[in-house]
Amino acid sequence: MNSLKIKKHHICFIWIHLFFSITTAQQYEEMSFSELESAIIHTEEHLNSIGRANSLMIIETIIDVSEKFNTKQEYYLKGSLYNLLGKVYFSSKEYKLALENYKIADLFVKELKGFSELAIDINNNIALVYLNGFNKPGRALKRIKYIYENSEDLNDYSQHILELNLANIYIKTKHYRKAYKLLEKCKKFFSSNQQHASKLAITYTSFGEYYDGNRYYSQAIKYFEVAASIAEKNQLYRQAMIIYQKYEELLIKIGREDKAYVILKKYTKHHQTALENEKLEANQFKKQLIVSEEKNTIETQKAQQSKTISIFTLSLLLLCLILFCFFIYNHKKTKVLGESLALRNKELKISKEKSDRLAAVKTKFISTVSHELRTPLYGVIGLSSILMERIHDEENHKFIKLMKFSADHLLNLINDVLQVTKMESYEISLDKSTYNIKSLADDIKNSFEYQAEKNGNTLHLNFDSSIPTMLIGDSVRLSQIFINLISNANKFTQNGNIWLNFKNPVITQNKVDITFEIRDDGRGIPADKQEIIFEKFSQASSKDHTNGTGLGLNIVKKLVNLHGGEIKLKSELGKGSTFYFTIPFEINQSKEEKIEKDVPQTFISLKNNEDYNILVVEDNKINQIVTQNILKTRGYSSEIADNGLIAIDMVKNNTYDLILMDLNMPKMGGIESTKKIREFNLDIPIIALTASDTKDTINQILNPDSGFSDYMRKPYKKEEFFIKIESLITTTISKAS
Repeated sequence: MNSLKIKKHHICFIWIHLFFSITTAQQYEEMSFSELESAIIHTEEHLNSIGRANSLMIIETIIDVSEKFNTKQEYYLKGSLYNLLGKVYFSSKEYKLALENYKIADLFVKELKGFSELAIDINNNIALVYLNGFNKPGRALKRIKYIYENSEDLNDYSQHILELNLANIYIKTKHYRKAYKLLEKCKKFFSSNQQHASKLAITYTSFGEYYDGNRYYSQAIKYFEVAASIAEKNQLYRQAMIIYQKYEELLIKIGREDKAYVILKKYTKHHQTALENEKLEANQFKKQLIVSEEKNTIETQKAQQSKTISIFTLSLLLLCLILFCFFIYNHKKTKVLGESLALRNKELKISKEKSDRLAAVKTKFISTVSHELRTPLYGVIGLSSILMERIHDEENHKFIKLMKFSADHLLNLINDVLQVTKMESYEISLDKSTYNIKSLADDIKNSFEYQAEKNGNTLHLNFDSSIPTMLIGDSVRLSQIFINLISNANKFTQNGNIWLNFKNPVITQNKVDITFEIRDDGRGIPADKQEIIFEKFSQASSKDHTNGTGLGLNIVKKLVNLHGGEIKLKSELGKGSTFYFTIPFEINQSKEEKIEKDVPQTFISLKNNEDYNILVVEDNKINQIVTQNILKTRGYSSEIADNGLIAIDMVKNNTYDLILMDLNMPKMGGIESTKKIREFNLDIPIIALTASDTKDTINQILNPDSGFSDYMRKPYKKEEFFIKIESLITTTISKAS
């Protein structure tokens, strides 16, 4: 019985749909050219309330009807209709289909003369697709220029619409000065007429993006608020939503999360209002359709009275309806499934956006913590190093040495925590460079011999001679694995042995799999702790909390996984532990080994350091003292600039051999200051000093356009500090000579 009701329901639905389609086609066939033109405008103005499916049906119907007119009228109608089709697809973000229909519309309009307004709208829409859909501002700019060159006698409104779009393209391409001039003209024109409120709101929004791009955030906030006020006053709720979205993104970027939450609430409110208004328009449209259907029903009944429908035709129609019923049923099931999937995708998109925002906040937090912790540590370590050189009193020297040891230990703990956080943020990737793995193994053994001897341990290196010498990979990350594991073994082994084994190479073509073992005969790890030993903050015994953070093995596991391997453990209490893993490497096929530590032949030894003057750009007073005194130990003279603005004036008025540039300073930071200096001085070496080591910061420094010659992380080792200074100064001397 239920299935019979369902069939009746579908048959009725089919009758209504067919009836609406037939009557709609009849309705448009009876319209004149000017009436069809008005119908197109009405459909465009009410796209949201009419709905996508009905809009497409109306457009396709009028396209068919347009063929009854002369060629000029037919091409104009088709140009308008395909342009409207493009707008329908653009609103649903189907940019490829939108572009195809805009280009078809363009072909029809090119055959006409005297319809410049339509041609402008089409080319303007194509530019918007390239700009917002495919992020190709160059092509968008080309289209806008095409309109200028091929359009005559543009009215003021069209002229300013083009200028507004052109300004937005310039903002996208960061040509801010050009954008500003156009926006000023648009603001003056659109402010003069209440009918242009929508365009005025867009103009103020573009001003907000212009000031955002130039980092004048207070001005950007001001213009976003004015734009939102205009949109709200004129009940442009969809437009207000877009403005508040951009406003919220700016507030999050500058760390104003509290205000961003308030703006998000406004965004949600306008979103709800827009939906309610569109629902109201949809209901009104449905009422108009019902009236139109009733009118058409009466006319159809009158027409049918004068016709005799044959039984054969009715039977054939009934058969078609039954077949169509099955088609509709399957189509409806597919539609319900599609709507369910669309809802799920929307939920996933919202979740992803929230996750991306949290990741951005986390990255900013890491950068801030890194800077705030390392900056004072730089002062402690630097001052203690200077005092150790100056104070030779045995008792005081001992205290200073203990202070430096504590500061170095604290720095290592901070580095471990930041390393784990960076791995979780996927900021670490492997480099690819050629290195000698045998030399790497020897260097690691030699560097740990003294530490091992302090605990009475002997460090053994066993290197399989069949392992290829020259490999391609990340030697720094590989060294970090061995350093953590050997340090761990030495920590829990007293008067014993530690073995570092490189063995069992499996060579296939230009690849080799090498097995590594770090073994000791120390106290061993309990069986119940072996499952959790690689987790963060985990240690084999509760007594081990004084020996570290419990992050070392977690870092090792993640680095081994990053190399494509898996670390394993064999251990027995009282007999020692063995950590082992296998990693694939690419073999360097070149026969000649690269000597990585060659000193460039162009270097000239510095004999009189006091002849060289270094500018230290640093706002922290303690760091100023530390850096100047470290330079003084090698005989360098130096001067201080408290921020980037002062540094620019000092470089203009004085001669310096090198600049040490801190990144985070008031008034003007190191990155902006360096770019200003490079405008008038391309030769002076500039070393960036930063307490942050986030991926974004390092990439910004290493960018060829940044102007920096090199960089160092604070706190740094003195020898590394002076090697970089001397190499840059000698390279500059060599070039000059």
